[in-house]
Amino acid sequence: MHELIHAVDDCQNKHGPVFKKMALTLGLKGPMRSAGAGPELLVKLEALALSLGPYPHARLNVPRRVVSYSPRPRAKCGVCGFTVPMLKAFIHYGPPVCPKDRVEMAAVGDWGE
Repeated sequence: MHELIHAVDDCQNKHGPVFKKMALTLGLKGPMRSAGAGPELLVKLEALALSLGPYPHARLNVPRRVVSYSPRPRAKCGVCGFTVPMLKAFIHYGPPVCPKDRVEMAAVGDWGE
């Protein structure tokens, strides 16, 4: 109902007084930016849904995108074990120096070298 009011209004009045008047008249409750069906409208909508029955449609086949995860390259201090993730933009500089032990950290993972 909320979005239908926007459609009827052609999105001209956003959530202002004109929107609010239509929303309250139809039975929406709550803050107008997130107005939802009030108790009376909810009963009417549930009755309407029961009278209409299930929506006839074929099974929806939504392809799932396979996300390949490769761990971010890291640098690890051989003395204290401090680990820092490396941004690919800075890998060409090589492993950083450990801020605590002042030794060069070891490259861990795929640095693409």
